[in-house]
Amino acid sequence: MASHVALTAVMVVMMLASSQTINAAEIGEFDFYYLVLMWPGAYCEQSKGKCCMPKTGKPEIDFFVRGLWTADATTGSQVTKCNQTSFYVNQLDGLSSELAKYWSNIRCPSNNGVSNWKSTWKTYGICSGLDEPTYFDTVLNMRSKIELLSLLVGQGYGPSNTAYYRTSDIEAAISSVIGARPVIRCSKDQSGEFQLYEVYVCVNKEATEVIECPSPPAFTCSDFIRFHPFTYDMLKVKLAMPASG
Repeated sequence: MASHVALTAVMVVMMLASSQTINAAEIGEFDFYYLVLMWPGAYCEQSKGKCCMPKTGKPEIDFFVRGLWTADATTGSQVTKCNQTSFYVNQLDGLSSELAKYWSNIRCPSNNGVSNWKSTWKTYGICSGLDEPTYFDTVLNMRSKIELLSLLVGQGYGPSNTAYYRTSDIEAAISSVIGARPVIRCSKDQSGEFQLYEVYVCVNKEATEVIECPSPPAFTCSDFIRFHPFTYDMLKVKLAMPASG
């Protein structure tokens, strides 16, 4: 009898500890955000032309949003999946035009981008403490504040089929405008050369201003990198089947 009582007590303690852990995670304990912007020209280059026109139509010739990722300042690691809050695409109706322009999914086969938005919300958005429409609106607003492509072109670092740019110069050019050093992530193009793929910009917890990255991620790039153009010709369009007879 005594052993049964002891076992029950242990189980209660374990259940309480588990409940406390879950509740703490649901709060979304993070310190800052990574605003992650992807260059679609690099994506099409590294995927060997396997890019498709989104079902929502032509996106902007610009950097795409990958998300506003919740992160821990001590380790730089991402804070993810804090709870089970659902995703409702109809809550984004007022943002659909901007999402189609700047948060498109150009992966084949053609799609409407919803899977990307859902994944980002279920991984990071639910940890932000913001409701779904506010989270996506906040991400789009932060993107527009930076206007990364216009910034780079204005500093003399536009997309080019021939130019090689020093990675540190691109970082310095961005930093001189936004007031904090970004982190460049590279991938390899079809020739095996490093290219500008993503830019990580750190944002304060209130998602109101850019900050220096508390614990910047480390990525591998060469000293000189490519910045391939992005054109609509890169996006395959699925043609309708001809009518029979």
